[in-house]
Amino acid sequence: MTTAIDVSRHLHCPICKNLFSDPVSTTCGHTFCKRCLDQHISMSEPHCPLCQEPVSTKPSVNAAIDALLREFYQIQLPNMSLFCGESGVVPCDICDEHLTFIAVKSCLNCLHSYCDQHLKPHQSMVRFKGHKLVNPMEKLDQRACNAHGRPLELYCRRDEQCICTLCVKLGGDVIPVEIERERRQAEQQTTIEELERMINQRENKLDELKESAKKCQALIEREQQEIKEVFSVVMEAVKRSEQVLMAPLEDGRRCLEKEIDEKTQQIQKDILKYKETIDSLKRTMNEEDDIFFLLSYPSVPTEFKDDWMVSIDTELNFGTMRNIKAGLLAEIETHLEKLCTVEIRRIHSFAVDVTLDAETAHPHLDVTRDGKVVSDTGKRHDIPGSPQQFDLVGGVLGKLRVMSGRAFWVVEVGKKVGWELGVIREGANRKGKVSNKPSEGYWSIVLCGQNMYGAFEDPPVLLHLNTKPEKLGVFVDCEEALVSFYDIVNLSHIYTFTKCSFHGAIRPYFNPHPNKDGNNSSPLVICDVNQTDVSL
Repeated sequence: MTTAIDVSRHLHCPICKNLFSDPVSTTCGHTFCKRCLDQHISMSEPHCPLCQEPVSTKPSVNAAIDALLREFYQIQLPNMSLFCGESGVVPCDICDEHLTFIAVKSCLNCLHSYCDQHLKPHQSMVRFKGHKLVNPMEKLDQRACNAHGRPLELYCRRDEQCICTLCVKLGGDVIPVEIERERRQAEQQTTIEELERMINQRENKLDELKESAKKCQALIEREQQEIKEVFSVVMEAVKRSEQVLMAPLEDGRRCLEKEIDEKTQQIQKDILKYKETIDSLKRTMNEEDDIFFLLSYPSVPTEFKDDWMVSIDTELNFGTMRNIKAGLLAEIETHLEKLCTVEIRRIHSFAVDVTLDAETAHPHLDVTRDGKVVSDTGKRHDIPGSPQQFDLVGGVLGKLRVMSGRAFWVVEVGKKVGWELGVIREGANRKGKVSNKPSEGYWSIVLCGQNMYGAFEDPPVLLHLNTKPEKLGVFVDCEEALVSFYDIVNLSHIYTFTKCSFHGAIRPYFNPHPNKDGNNSSPLVICDVNQTDVSL
C-alpha cells in the first residue's frame, strides 16, 4: 500500500518561511531562497544560517528542488488566474521568475510587491507591523531616495520634493509626507468643490440657455404662424379678386362658344342650301325647251347681310379691373399691416432708458426732476438761454446719445392737439428758426391743428392715420440708417425715414408745442417700456 508523503514542508525557506524562490544550496547541503541567503550573508558573516558552516563558494541552484517546486505549483495551485501573465498587472517581487504570482499588496517601506503567500510575514511578524501596505504599485523604486536608497518618508517644502530621513538638512522646512498629503488633500478638496461649483454654475447656465432657446423657438414659431396667417388671408383675397375678374371672362367665353356654335350651324345650312341650288342649276342648264328652262330657273340666294365676325365687350371688364386693383391693394395693405405686431415685438427688445436733458430745454418748457415729463408752461417771458438750449423752437433733447446699434423708446402724447417727436443729429442747429428736415439733421413727425399729421421730409409728407395715437414708439437702427414711428396702442406703423445720414451721435427730440390759454397743456411723458400697454 502506497502512503502519500507531504513534501510541501520541505519546500519552504528556513529564513522567510515561504515557498522557495530561486532555491540555492550551500556546500553544507542546506537550501534557501537565493534572495534570503544573499541578504543574510550581506548583513553578517558568510556562514550557513542553520549550521553556521562557512560558505566558501557561491551557492548553486538546486535543480532538483526547483523542479519539485514547479511540479508542486502545478499540482497544488491549479488556479492560473493567480499567476502573473497579463500586461499591466503588478507581479510579486519574491516569487520565482519562472512562476510568478500576481501581487496583492505593495510595501512602501520594503519597496516590494507581494502575492498572498509572500505577504504573510507582513501580516504576522511584529517587525513588519509599522510597514505601510497599499494596493499593488508599479515602479516602486521611484519611491526610494536615489542618493540613500531609503523610502521617501518626508517632504521638504523649501525644495518642494519628497526626501528620505538622511536627506534632511539643517534649517530645512521638513514635514512628514502624511502631513503634506493632508494639506494637499485639503487643497484638492477645495479645488474639487470649486470645480463642482463651476459645474453647477454652467449646468444652470445650460438650463437657462435651453429655456432661452425654448422661448426663442416659441417666438419664432409664433411669428411664423402669424406671417403665414396674414399671407394666407392675402392669398385668399388675391384668389377672390382673380375669381371676380375671371368670372365675366368665363361668361364671355361661354357666350362666345354659344355664338360661334349658332353661327357655325347657320353657315353650314347656307352652304348646304347653296350646294342644292348649284345642283339644280346644273340640271336645268342643258334643258332644250326654252319655255321649260325659263319656268324652272331657281332663285339665287342673296349675299350675307349679317356681320359674321365675333367679339366681346371689354369696357365693363376694364372698369372692373381698375376697381378690383384698387380694392385689392387696399385690402392687402390692411392685412400686411397686421405684421406690424411682429415688428413691434422685435423692436421692443431694444428698449432703452431715455431721460430729458433739462439744459437743452427751451426756457418756456418745464422738465420734471426725474427727466421723464415735459410740458409747455404757457408763459411768454424772455429768459436768456444757454448755448445748448433751443431759443425759438420749444424743444428739448434726451440725454441718450445713440451712435450705433438699435434703440427704442415710448412717449405718451395722450389727447394733446399738437406735438413733435423724433431724433436730431448731435450738432444740428437749435437756435433761431429751425429747419426740420433730414438734410438739417432732423427726423421727426408732427401733429398740428388737432388732426393733421405729417413727416418732416423734404418736402413734408402728409400722413393719414385711421386713429389718433396716444402712445408713440420711436425706433432707431443705425446700421439700417432708419427712424421708425409706431402707434403702440393700436400696434400699427406710422412712418419710417430711410437712408438717414446720421454722421455721428443722434439724440431723442421732444417738442410739446405751445400751450395757448390752457389748450394743449398736457405733457409729453416718457414711458417705462417694460410697463407700457404693448399687448403682444
